[in-house]
Amino acid sequence: PDTCPFCGMRETLAHIYLECARLQPLFQLLLDILLRFWLHFSPHLFIYALPIRGPTKSRDLLVNLLLALAKLAIYKTRVRRLADGGSCDCGAYFRSSVRSRIRAEFLWAASTGSLDAFEEQWAQSGVLCLVSPSGALNLTL
Repeated sequence: PDTCPFCGMRETLAHIYLECARLQPLFQLLLDILLRFWLHFSPHLFIYALPIRGPTKSRDLLVNLLLALAKLAIYKTRVRRLADGGSCDCGAYFRSSVRSRIRAEFLWAASTGSLDAFEEQWAQSGVLCLVSPSGALNLTL
């Protein structure tokens, strides 16, 4: 379409992924998450992601996965709107996707006895989740 199915503005790639007003709740959520990783959200970071660096490799990989899931949330909610006209909150879709992924990874790690590796990957600084001393998952997102 020539116009955005959410706001009626001229639709470009920049509009779809950066400019549409519907993205503001998602971008606020990303800003809050990234600040907890001591990073600042910007359009440049959103589009290009983080370079993977030695001392911060685990954090950089996790942040890049989150940015990819955010872009997927934008795409999926747009496709749904075009298909059935439904109201789709890309921030809620993103949060749900991340939480589902964390739960699935946790269940796999618990079943294989690799909760330490899970914590290194997903529970960094408790930004997204924590694993209690008893081995229970606590989602913080």
